[in-house]
Amino acid sequence: MQSHHPATSSRGVRLASHATGVPTDGISCPAVSPRLTEWVPRLLDDLTPQTERIIHHTTTEDPWQTSSKLLTRIHPGWTDTDHTWNDDMAEAVAYIRAITMRALTYDTDTENLSSFHQQRQTDLTKTVTAIGTGRGSVNASLGALAKGPVALHRELDAQPTVLTLQLDGEAWTNLEDRRTGVRALAAIAVLADGFDVRLVVSPALQRHLSKRYPRWTECHLDLTESRERSHQSTTHHAQTIDAAWNAIRDLDTEPGKRRLLGNLTTTHARRYDELTADNAIDIAAGTVNRYVLDLETRGLVTVDRRGQQHAVQLTDLGKQAVTACLDDDYGLVHPDQRRLDERLTATPQDFTSTVSTQRVGAPETIPPDEWVAATGNPDTGADYIQWLTDPDTAPDSRLHERFATVAHDDAITLVDDHPSAFEDGRVAYLSHRCDELLVVLQWGGPLATLGRLAGALLSDKALSEVLTPSRLGHEFENLNDDTAEYSVGRVLRRGRQIGWCRDADTTYEAWRGRITTVRDRLLSRVAKLATSDNATARSELFADLHGLVASATQLYHAVGIDLTTTLRIPETATLARNATRLKNLCEFLAKTVPKQSVYGIHSGYRLLFEDRPAKLCRRLPYEAKPDTQLDLTMSWVVAGPTATALQDDITTTLREELATVREAIADGTETAPTLEIPVVDGTTYPSIRRVIDGVAMTHDIQWTPRETQQLVRLCLRSFGPADTPRRACPYDVVEILLRALKESHTPTPADVERAAATLPATRFRPDLTPTATKLYASLLRADRPLGRAELIERAGISASSYDRRLIDVRALDRVRAVQVDGHRRWTTADAIASARTGVNTSLTLLGAQPHSPYRVVSTHSDVSTRRRTTRAQTTLSTPSPQTMREITDPVNRHLPRQPVGNVSHHDHDVSLRDHPIDHTMGNSHHRLTEPSSTPPRSTTWRGETQ
Repeated sequence: MQSHHPATSSRGVRLASHATGVPTDGISCPAVSPRLTEWVPRLLDDLTPQTERIIHHTTTEDPWQTSSKLLTRIHPGWTDTDHTWNDDMAEAVAYIRAITMRALTYDTDTENLSSFHQQRQTDLTKTVTAIGTGRGSVNASLGALAKGPVALHRELDAQPTVLTLQLDGEAWTNLEDRRTGVRALAAIAVLADGFDVRLVVSPALQRHLSKRYPRWTECHLDLTESRERSHQSTTHHAQTIDAAWNAIRDLDTEPGKRRLLGNLTTTHARRYDELTADNAIDIAAGTVNRYVLDLETRGLVTVDRRGQQHAVQLTDLGKQAVTACLDDDYGLVHPDQRRLDERLTATPQDFTSTVSTQRVGAPETIPPDEWVAATGNPDTGADYIQWLTDPDTAPDSRLHERFATVAHDDAITLVDDHPSAFEDGRVAYLSHRCDELLVVLQWGGPLATLGRLAGALLSDKALSEVLTPSRLGHEFENLNDDTAEYSVGRVLRRGRQIGWCRDADTTYEAWRGRITTVRDRLLSRVAKLATSDNATARSELFADLHGLVASATQLYHAVGIDLTTTLRIPETATLARNATRLKNLCEFLAKTVPKQSVYGIHSGYRLLFEDRPAKLCRRLPYEAKPDTQLDLTMSWVVAGPTATALQDDITTTLREELATVREAIADGTETAPTLEIPVVDGTTYPSIRRVIDGVAMTHDIQWTPRETQQLVRLCLRSFGPADTPRRACPYDVVEILLRALKESHTPTPADVERAAATLPATRFRPDLTPTATKLYASLLRADRPLGRAELIERAGISASSYDRRLIDVRALDRVRAVQVDGHRRWTTADAIASARTGVNTSLTLLGAQPHSPYRVVSTHSDVSTRRRTTRAQTTLSTPSPQTMREITDPVNRHLPRQPVGNVSHHDHDVSLRDHPIDHTMGNSHHRLTEPSSTPPRSTTWRGETQ
């Protein structure tokens, strides 16, 4: 048997065991879990004495001079004023300053130090042990670890320091989020650049790492067999492509990573700042490092962390993946399919028997969402603010209806959708029709998003087409003041709290000139502070932007324009996994939405939340009617793949924000109306019912109650997630209803399902396999029974796929087998079968929801309760289906606004008594009590009056 000799110290990662002959020497770190923050600080703390000894033996000069010399030695360009430090470099400089100060100043026992120096030493220790964990001085990533302790030891260590890491087998094998493990393994690889890293892992954990992280283990531990070893060149090539496909195949839901990969080369490295600035990649600066870490773990890229800016380039495997597995639009293409495509040529004839789902000669239609996402680049001529139009550039009513119908008035509506990312996230859309204005924009962080909203509402397009002199009046005489007691200027400044409105600005021309100047000045500050760390300047800008938005929405409300803002978040799941980004979104909504609250001509926000005496003195007198509520001047829609999963977080943050009413209101000294903000799940049965009723009202469709029930169930079955059959995307519902209306003025449920069959297979009947969906859609679109050969041809599938999936299609309610000339054919029945659960199915559907689809957050309860409590109460209530059915308006989104003290006779739709019991969700205002008198809507901002 071959004897093992003790391994000499060398930089890298090695397994430490009797089998490998690598001993477990040096600094030991037990229980290493996949979470960096659990073991990296411990390791750095144990490493600190060794680092201090090295520094102490190197020099005994002044700590500041020593640290400067070390930085110059390790990072020669660190004093170059032409290059700004990134977070990694800044944290690395702080680390070397701190560790040098500890080594040369605090080399005595802590007990001999004064309290000041004890605290200072504690602060230095925190700086030293938090580097690279995301919790350091500037929350830097692993690059700081590479440029700090790793670079220092690599430069000063004559022999590499040995680090023995004992991996926690249970923590690694039970880890659900693979990316957490990727980051931990990347940290180990970073440490290996300056230390001799020895891993202690069990045989079971070895197998687990080899299976879950094959590229990393093959590169660093050689635990996996290479797939590219072959004596025959053809086999080698095939296995290399296979390895590339296996490394990239699960990036089908990660378009950002695919774009990043497709814009790299093997010839030269690209710095992180270059990748961030590349519009073709279009990912945020904070996302680059995380994406690169994952691609590095897959073996697709290599990272050079030696300079001030990390640089990344493709490996040979990455080049193979880009060449063989990505198309020109960075979509995934299986290598076999790509090779097949290269061998095919265009068909020489236009026969209808060609295998294609596209009708010959029919124009190619662009999906609405993709058309909206094609914003163009403002840097090359596109507008920052654009009108929402159809592909034919005509002013659009269909897209307008698509975005407007799903929104619940005076609420935050959450919609599960898969919006395509804007080509340029800085662009915002406007759509104006009658008395409604829509704003569609993409989430880009709280400050940038607020700036885009302000820029859209007060854009030149909006001022020229919506907030015009004819609508406002040349001296604002057209505003609905509900009173002649005060002058226009006084109402604007002290009632509606319009900001930047001086005595000389009470004419339209003067106001427009001043407000556009303010708008341009604030937007220029957004560009400068969007990525700034200056908390004071950012806070001041947030306040100004909130005032600008509140002033704008107040004016829109005053002239009777309903506002709806759709906030598109293409990657809600990614956002939800990041605590900071999720908090930013929730706080953005919690702090922005309440500022758009009004009571008659009064600012609701100033009535409830303002506590500064100087601002409170600048209010018009008001009298709060009993049991009245504030209104919102803007409705909100948050759309993303998993937007409804954010309901709890948004509600919780909103509850905390609304609990901070002014003390006089909290203790009952001052009466004030209640502010209620519903947070609505827009994918549930009542919401889909409301969408269908809204389309029916707009287009005067006379559906019977039974047909409406069937349509709701059809939509829930056809457009919901495969694992959640009682939900549906309301955008798809609107789209297929509008398609059906092209064929018939009163389309039947069967007509609607036939229209739904024109959607892509991924959006229609997701409960079926794609092949079964194509077969079913082909049957729905056919005007006669089809046999096996025709179905295969129309669906564009193989014969074997047809044979496997026909049984799934046969099981559907509408599919029937018929005999034509002695041959069996398949067709669909004209009528859609009713649900077997009877007329009360809607209540079953509502009760089966995993969480309440409708939640209301309010500031405080009724007057008597307020007087008994010592602080404001925040209530969160869920109405029963019966209550919701009794109090909601199913169709009308634009009821006449009622002054304080008046009650609209249209608050209830009398047709409800003719509807079945499942008519539970209306549109408009959803209240938990009987409708009360509500004032006209207005808005304000804390302290915006100039």
